[in-house]
Amino acid sequence: MQLEAGRALADGARAWSDGDVDAAVSGFSRAALLNPGMPLAHMNLGVALRRQGKVAAALASYRRALALGGADPALHSNMGNALREAGELIEAEGFLRQAAAAQPENASFAYNLALLLRDRRQHAEARAILAKLAADHPDSGDYAWDLALSDLYLQDYEAGFAGYEARWRLARSPERKFEGTRWLPGADITGKTVLVTAEQGFGDALQFARFLPVLAGKGARLVVECQPELLDLFGAIAGVNAVVPKGAPPPPYDLWTPIMSLAWLLGTTMQTIPVQLPYLRPPRALTSHLGRPPGTVLNVGLIWAGKTTPRDRSWPFDKLMPLLSDPRVAVWSLQMGERAADLATHGASALVRDLAPLIGSFGDTAALMAELDLIITIDTSAAHLAGALGKPVWMLLRYVSDWRWLDEGEGSAWYPTMRMFRQADPFDFEGPVARMAEMLKAVADKRAGPPKAPA
Repeated sequence: MQLEAGRALADGARAWSDGDVDAAVSGFSRAALLNPGMPLAHMNLGVALRRQGKVAAALASYRRALALGGADPALHSNMGNALREAGELIEAEGFLRQAAAAQPENASFAYNLALLLRDRRQHAEARAILAKLAADHPDSGDYAWDLALSDLYLQDYEAGFAGYEARWRLARSPERKFEGTRWLPGADITGKTVLVTAEQGFGDALQFARFLPVLAGKGARLVVECQPELLDLFGAIAGVNAVVPKGAPPPPYDLWTPIMSLAWLLGTTMQTIPVQLPYLRPPRALTSHLGRPPGTVLNVGLIWAGKTTPRDRSWPFDKLMPLLSDPRVAVWSLQMGERAADLATHGASALVRDLAPLIGSFGDTAALMAELDLIITIDTSAAHLAGALGKPVWMLLRYVSDWRWLDEGEGSAWYPTMRMFRQADPFDFEGPVARMAEMLKAVADKRAGPPKAPA
């Protein structure tokens, strides 16, 4: 039996080396079943299961390996990584510290600990670890990139945005090459045509579009490349002379720069973030106005789901029901994609009016937002759009969030009209919604005015 278990373990290892995760899970599972007392089979199975996205099963496998006396620092590190992914940050820290202490020379263990400490909001210690890793491994784009993010979390924008250029050294974001001269710090752009190129996601582009009017104010003529969904919106920005879809040949230009490099090029600090609102405007009005449904005093837009990688920023729809209980509040869904089906799945079709069929671009979303009194959203591109339009926006924020939102406070340095409702811990989906529902009632009360005396 032990010999057969050893063969199954070897089969799983070969499959893992070949990149066949499913076959690896099969091999390691067979080994664990044939020899339940083999810690390595359970540990390897945990690694493969986590790669499949089955984090709870991976944790169970790791715990079996630990119960069998597994003391390999790699097991502790893997366990910590899985716990971090599951949101169990405090327990994860213990395992990751054990691994790093057992092998202080292991850069991977130190890196995993630094990322966990950042999630735990221990930014100074995380930065110290990342700074040493970056110094010891100058060829690593990952260490340089995460060091930059730590600087941004610590509000050192000078170092953070300079370090943000390390994104081009990451395997997942190869630098796009353009003809001509890239705009670098110190170059004069007065009278020059500057091509601003597209990169990263919609939210990033919407946030950094605030710098385009600044460039125009410095005497630059702007050609902006962007995703097709942003063309009409960006074409309406003051000072933008031309927009082109991403990948299309641009008109002639003198200098070029990626849009996410603008904060670095302009020497942006926390005190000099451009916050002149609105810096985005709907490119057109709706052909048919939404109006205000009978008996309501408030039109509220709602978005509850976004990308789940590199971290999930969505909110369980059923936890939002307290926001839908006031008949004076008309709720309009701006949710796009598969999660728009949550309305029907949770029986909320009569509680929320669906605007998704009217949306074909961010320009359409902007036109709809212009007719709403308030936007309630999670951390997604819609939050950036509402903030850039100068609309009141309330954002539900997961405990582990992005550098641009910091870790505390209700206000945003990037969007003066934004109010943030933060989780107290990674599993707190009720608390922020309860606070928001209370505030929503207060706004509706104010809009409705004092109750009328009986006739």
